[in-house]
Amino acid sequence: MFSLTALLVGAYASLGASAYAQEVVWKPFDKGLKDAASGKKYAFVDVYTDWCGYCKVLESTTLKAKPVVAELDKHFVSIKFNAESDDQVTWKGKKISMRELSATWGVEGFPTMLFLNSKGEIIGSFASYAEADLMINLLKYISSGARERKVSFEDFLKGAS
Repeated sequence: MFSLTALLVGAYASLGASAYAQEVVWKPFDKGLKDAASGKKYAFVDVYTDWCGYCKVLESTTLKAKPVVAELDKHFVSIKFNAESDDQVTWKGKKISMRELSATWGVEGFPTMLFLNSKGEIIGSFASYAEADLMINLLKYISSGARERKVSFEDFLKGAS
């Protein structure tokens, strides 16, 4: 009897713990866009380079914060995107390298975070390192639909406090 109870309690605890991912689940670009479209989620694209120090800090701190991970898991499909890679991705029906697409998007600084709607259209960007508190506000700004409703980030923050 005890082992069955322990098993059930353990199973329940593991189900509760897995309700949200414990770390960001990254998807390849093409699959991430497809999953965002089919799941009616936003896409969060972390545009980085291997040499970027702030990209590494973003990865090791902000993108490890539990509230950030929970918001990404709930409302976004997360995509890592190396702006200097020659790997091919599909954008608007055409094959293009990540390097070329990054230039097409006008990305000049790193890290840059892009927010895409479920149709794959860029609806916002943030070109800088962001602490966890700022990141969670940016994610909620996008996931609430405020950006698409043309609410300024400042007005959104006033309403959120």
